[in-house]
Amino acid sequence: MIQDKQKDESYVTFAKRVTDAYENRLIDIDEWGEMILGENIYSSETTRRCNMFMRRFLELCEVDEVLRKQDKTPEELDLMALKENIQEERLKLQTVNLEYNQIQRAKARDKLFAEQIVDAIKRLPALEPIEKCELKNNKSNNVGVLCIADAHYGVDINMKDVFGHTVNLYNPSVFKQRMENLLSELTSDAEEFCQYDVLQVFDLGDALQGALRMTDLVRLKMGVVDAALEYANYISTWLTELQKRIKVPIKYHCLGGNHCEIRLLNAKAGDFADENFGKIIREFISLRLKDNPNIIVEAYGEFAYENIKGTKILAYHGDRSKKDVPEINYWQTYHNVDIDILIAGHLHHGEQNSIGYGGKSGEQQVIHVPSIVGIDDFSKKQRKIAKAGALFFMIENDGKKTWQKTYILN
Repeated sequence: MIQDKQKDESYVTFAKRVTDAYENRLIDIDEWGEMILGENIYSSETTRRCNMFMRRFLELCEVDEVLRKQDKTPEELDLMALKENIQEERLKLQTVNLEYNQIQRAKARDKLFAEQIVDAIKRLPALEPIEKCELKNNKSNNVGVLCIADAHYGVDINMKDVFGHTVNLYNPSVFKQRMENLLSELTSDAEEFCQYDVLQVFDLGDALQGALRMTDLVRLKMGVVDAALEYANYISTWLTELQKRIKVPIKYHCLGGNHCEIRLLNAKAGDFADENFGKIIREFISLRLKDNPNIIVEAYGEFAYENIKGTKILAYHGDRSKKDVPEINYWQTYHNVDIDILIAGHLHHGEQNSIGYGGKSGEQQVIHVPSIVGIDDFSKKQRKIAKAGALFFMIENDGKKTWQKTYILN
């Protein structure tokens, strides 16, 4: 972090210090322009050209300073050296103070974050005890796979078309209604169309809207910590009700996402990838369901890998994915595993591509899961808008993927 201009520091000295910081890659060109002028008034390319001019100007100033010193008397030179030493020591002390203050602010943020979690838990309504549920007796040897993604819980959206008609209305209440609709349809299908003995649930990340940008703050219905705990509490109850209705064991995978990143100290995307609200959500759900033997909450991770009846599935959020073929090759090479089905969220629309041979079903697939949130600003930027939804498919005893269905939730 570059310190602001000091009272006893000349503007030229300050400009040189900021320009050196840019040369050493401590700040970017936009930060350089803002510190030099007080605001960014030019494009990045124009500012970069200004930086080149400024560097040459400062070099000439240094040459001029050397020439002026040659005309000074020894006493004047001694006084100038003494002044420079005092300024240097003062800057050292200011640097030490700055580092100390940064450490203290970091500790204070950690304490504040913990206090916010405690306060948010206290604000939650009283929890009803979770009831155990019996399992069904008949066996089909099939495994159900449910994929949900991008709930962006806590955001308030009201998308309208050119005629003023509502395209997508979304908030925490709408989220719960959509999940209730999904619960009803899953129950009905389990009774009438598809029989399975175990249900794998992949929660593919971006459960929260988070606060990645300043624009997110005006769209949030509640604080991020409150949203994380409310979401975790609701999913705990939802999983319990689902398990009671379908009467099969559930394995729940909670994955992270870019919107769930905790970006402390003005960090940028990916700086602290392991600091993720997904961990808090997973831990809360695990504690909430610890007395229910019919629901297993898997460890938090960037991805989940499951071998289901010989069909190898890797699921993750997908925010860094560019193209399907290189993506599946990356995961296979990095982890030295075979992947028959790669499942991802993030794109806010459903899509399925067959990219090669393999697996029990005869082909290698990449599946993009629709979002719970539905159409939002991100969808518009991607030019791939779609209704809110969730994906279900079944792996039969021979390892083949069958009975696939996309549930439309709005």
